This record gives sequence, structure tokens and C-alpha cells, in this order.
Amino acid sequence: MVSRELSAQIGALSVAFLLLLVTAYFDVGVGTGPAAIAVALLFNGIIFGGAHLYLALRGDDGMVPVEARWRYVAMLGGLLGGGALVYGGDRTIATVTLSTIGIAVMVLAVSSYLVTETIASYRDTRAE
Repeated sequence: MVSRELSAQIGALSVAFLLLLVTAYFDVGVGTGPAAIAVALLFNGIIFGGAHLYLALRGDDGMVPVEARWRYVAMLGGLLGGGALVYGGDRTIATVTLSTIGIAVMVLAVSSYLVTETIASYRDTRAE
């Protein structure tokens, strides 16, 4: 029997590949440039976080608790935002380049995700 999580993941994969087909048909996001970067980030966001976001919005626990799904979606948002900054070109804010800020955002997103998941896992295993 197909689980709800597998159905959500298949749906997210379908939406992501439909996005690629539509952007290729309209010749948007093909090659290099800002549109291609936006399409790539959106595609990866849907692939890696689409099912988690859908199931978190519905409140379905399944194999992963809803709170953990929200933490994962938040971390993925930080990674995608940092990825957008990394490909921001040679622009600077004061004397710091956008790529440096993007890398810092990505490192902060992953490290805060690991810390919060570690704390949540520890609290789940403690005897009450």
C-alpha cells in the first residue's frame, strides 16, 4: 500500500518536473542568468521540501513529527535564500560581497538546524 508520505513525494516530484517542462517550453530559465538560477533553486526546493511542506501544512505526523518537518522546511528556506545570495553576482553590501553573506546564511541555517534537531531528539528520549 502506498503511504501518504510516498504519495506526497511523488506529487512533489511531478510538480518539480512539470516546472522544468513549462520553463523549457516558454524558454525561461534555460542556460545561464538570473532566471535559470531561480528555476534551479525552485526546482530543488520543491524536490527536497515539497512533500515536507505539504505534510506539515496538513498536520500529518506519519514517520516524521510535524515540528521536525517545519524545522526542515525552515532550514531548506535558509539554504535556498543563501543560494540565491551566492549567485547574486559581484555586488557588495558595504565591503562584503553577496556570496560571502550567502555562504554565512547557509552555514547558519544548517548549523542551527542541527542544533535544534539535536535538542529535540534529546528531549524526546528523556524519561518524563
